[in-house]
Amino acid sequence: MPFISFSESYKEQVLSLKDVTFAGLNLSRFVWEPCQQVESLDQQSIRFVFEDGDVRGYGAAYQLDATHFRLNLIVDPRQSRKRIGSQLLQRIEQEVVRVKGKYLQARVLEAMPTSLNFALTRGFIQVHVMRGMSLRAVDFSFGKWKQLGQDLSARGFVLTSLKKELESDCDAINKLVHLYKFARQGWPSPDPTWQLDSSLNSLRTRFTTIKFPEHFSILKVKGDYIGFTSAKNLATGTGVHPQYRNLGVATYLKAFNINQCIKAGEDYFESATASPPMQRVNEKLGYRFNRLSEVRFVKELS
Repeated sequence: MPFISFSESYKEQVLSLKDVTFAGLNLSRFVWEPCQQVESLDQQSIRFVFEDGDVRGYGAAYQLDATHFRLNLIVDPRQSRKRIGSQLLQRIEQEVVRVKGKYLQARVLEAMPTSLNFALTRGFIQVHVMRGMSLRAVDFSFGKWKQLGQDLSARGFVLTSLKKELESDCDAINKLVHLYKFARQGWPSPDPTWQLDSSLNSLRTRFTTIKFPEHFSILKVKGDYIGFTSAKNLATGTGVHPQYRNLGVATYLKAFNINQCIKAGEDYFESATASPPMQRVNEKLGYRFNRLSEVRFVKELS
């Protein structure tokens, strides 16, 4: 079969395959960018193309840790039912096993049932679904959450921003790292077999690279950080210390942060979460599912 190791000369053709495959979904209208099967183009990875006059398929796997790899697989939709995807996947799996890989992750848009079926019938196990949600300023009301804010304030909760904390507290980043380690307890894992990077440098980078610290809200009690969120810094998510859950902390934090962003001129927000409780919080605030959801899979390789 015409499998060829990837070279940079194929990059534009692979990107064209991506454009053809996702053209009908109009993904450019969203802020969140779920997997589009070409993330591996810009990093060291195992990569092959299926060439038959033109590039008909692209398969790759890039390394996450010693045993885990992430799959990219894309086939020209005009060349379906020719086993191009199956044969590319088989070749990728062989190479991952050869370099001692044990697990292969895959991410597929929920709106692409053929791709979902491909993964399920080839041994991938569904882990969870990251559901995209959208909110427009006209659908949000901060007034309904003011009483909750007053109740939290009466209990000693204080709202601030990362910008203010960085200006007044030289230990702000370390406090956020400490909170994050606790806050992610109970979060849905994208792969139960995968140990996420918990190194101090990795966690510090999450917060030192925030572009808009003035729009990153923090809730604290007696100087201790117990919650954070940001509607504008989408990648940071929302976290609450387990001891302070079920008090309305996440709801009010997000409501306050959204209101601050609206005052600054923002009128559209997105969120992506696999957590049912956080989905319910978002819905209370006015978010609605926007049909952009990513299904996450993992396969153990023999």
